[in-house]
Amino acid sequence: MLWRLEKKGKISYLAGTAHFYPFRIEKALTQLIQRVETVLLEGPMDPESMAKVVRYGQQAEGAPSLYDAIDPIVKKEINRQLGQRSSLPGSTDSYLQLFPFTPSDFLEAHIGGVRPWMAFFALWSTYLDWKHSIDMEAYQIALKLGKKIRFLETLEEQFKAMDGIPFERILDYVNRFEHWKSYKNQFLNYFIEGDLEKLMSRTPRFPTRCESILDHRDPMLFKRIKVFFEQGDAIAFLGISHIPEIKKLFFQEDYKISQEIS
Repeated sequence: MLWRLEKKGKISYLAGTAHFYPFRIEKALTQLIQRVETVLLEGPMDPESMAKVVRYGQQAEGAPSLYDAIDPIVKKEINRQLGQRSSLPGSTDSYLQLFPFTPSDFLEAHIGGVRPWMAFFALWSTYLDWKHSIDMEAYQIALKLGKKIRFLETLEEQFKAMDGIPFERILDYVNRFEHWKSYKNQFLNYFIEGDLEKLMSRTPRFPTRCESILDHRDPMLFKRIKVFFEQGDAIAFLGISHIPEIKKLFFQEDYKISQEIS
């Protein structure tokens, strides 16, 4: 999921990422980041910022309860399957470890009293049991290589976007828990194949495929990325769902765009 963009001899890259991923791709990311001077990421990833995300996600006053709304049959099945997990994804340990649980109260311990989007990601990441994050790995490599790192959004902007995810979309996706295995497999297969069109067409129900996350943010992300791409020698790591619109906007600005397949 990598695209090369060029205009007036200036070359930069768009990389579509997965926030949760089953493999480390350190060698490939290192080779890629070595090509550029500036690394762009959606939002702050330092420990202090991640701790703020945790604190904000736990402030659920006034937000609807996902735990209370889930279909009782689905709730029972989630507890049966996920309550047996003895380990949690490494990329989300920073907040999931704050919710100790036993097999019988897995759901309540993980999603009771937190914002709906945090509740969903706690469930989704635990279900995936994928230990890595492409975004976080890229950030750590960029730090190690001494690259210029720039964040495209503030935490406050990200919080606003996440709070804007419709509760009904989150609840609908959770209540489709029986289909999560096929959703998971389709996403991974199309991501590895680099088939953006199929990936987007087969994942329309995912909660973040919504106006608050995409329609409101894509134009803003594009404008902020463009400032760096006009200078060249940069790479932007974005969640894969942002790539279609960002590519289109750069195409309209007469950038030559080609997907890199390895």
